Amino acid sequence: MENIEIKTPLEDRAAAERRLRALGAREMGAIGQRDTFFDVPRGWLKLREQEGRPPELIAYLRSTQDAGPRPSQYDVRILDDAPSWKRLLGRVLPVDGVVEKTRTLWIHGHTRIHLDRVAGLGEFLELETMVEGITLQEAQAEAGRLVEALGLDRGAFLSRPYRDLLRERAWPTGPFPICPGGVGKDPE
Repeated sequence: MENIEIKTPLEDRAAAERRLRALGAREMGAIGQRDTFFDVPRGWLKLREQEGRPPELIAYLRSTQDAGPRPSQYDVRILDDAPSWKRLLGRVLPVDGVVEKTRTLWIHGHTRIHLDRVAGLGEFLELETMVEGITLQEAQAEAGRLVEALGLDRGAFLSRPYRDLLRERAWPTGPFPICPGGVGKDPE
């Protein structure tokens, strides 16, 4: 599968949510996610554990030279038992990092919009425009329209996954740490 993707720090979540509503995007809800990355020679491989959903094994390839919008190729497999798969993969592939986040999913057209609160990093917005039922050029155009409509700064786009940002500690710790009961709320 393929999508067109961007990732950018999110300075004003409330403003992003207002713009998404004005565009007619649908909010699909928030979910806690824990991604365990495994060291592989090319691309990324992660086991995703999610609240109330089956775990997934996700392999993907994308450029880290271009911050986007950029193509990303990926495969997702639904799993039945995260601990067994983690143990199996861990026998031959070293764990290369863990990312915990709360993701609020919005949908607009062919695009999944993620408002992410990442433990140890802060808040981010991701666009993933699916190249499914449309051409690559149409997906790129849709992603471009959303970048403009949401007022995103192309100069702030990030080329690296959260795992790498955590490793480099390129971003200050955000106010939303993952805790046993879920993500803490920012004081009103």
